[in-house]
Amino acid sequence: NSRTVSAEDCDLIFLKNNILIPEGARCCSQHLDDDRLTKNAIDKVAPFSIKSKQFGSSDVQSLISGWQILFEQQKRFDFDNPLSLSDDEYQILTSLTKVQFDDLASYLFASNIRNSSNRSIRTALAILLCKLRLGLSLSILAVLFQLLDK
Repeated sequence: NSRTVSAEDCDLIFLKNNILIPEGARCCSQHLDDDRLTKNAIDKVAPFSIKSKQFGSSDVQSLISGWQILFEQQKRFDFDNPLSLSDDEYQILTSLTKVQFDDLASYLFASNIRNSSNRSIRTALAILLCKLRLGLSLSILAVLFQLLDK
């Protein structure tokens, strides 16, 4: 049961691994999470063959625009993006696996807790778990999670 690799994932692989994935490329569904490649799958992509490709000016402009958007959206610890952190990173930071974290977060989504203007429910949970596990001060956590208001 294969699925088409998204344009965003193709761009990300090109940025991270310098590997150009052709449009319409497919992958096994076990490598996907919410229709996006898992971080582990992206890290394991290897070139099948080496070919040269010429880019037109519009291609280069599109790549640069994509890189700018990706760079501006990048966070140090992004618990809202399933591609941002590996399962090992979840465990190191929170002592929970990604699946356990998602399960715990699902209880919060069912409660009266809401997202705020400067953090999501998942980010709030991650901050609490990091505070409990690592014992860091709130000001350090605010820097790590890029929160404007401590």
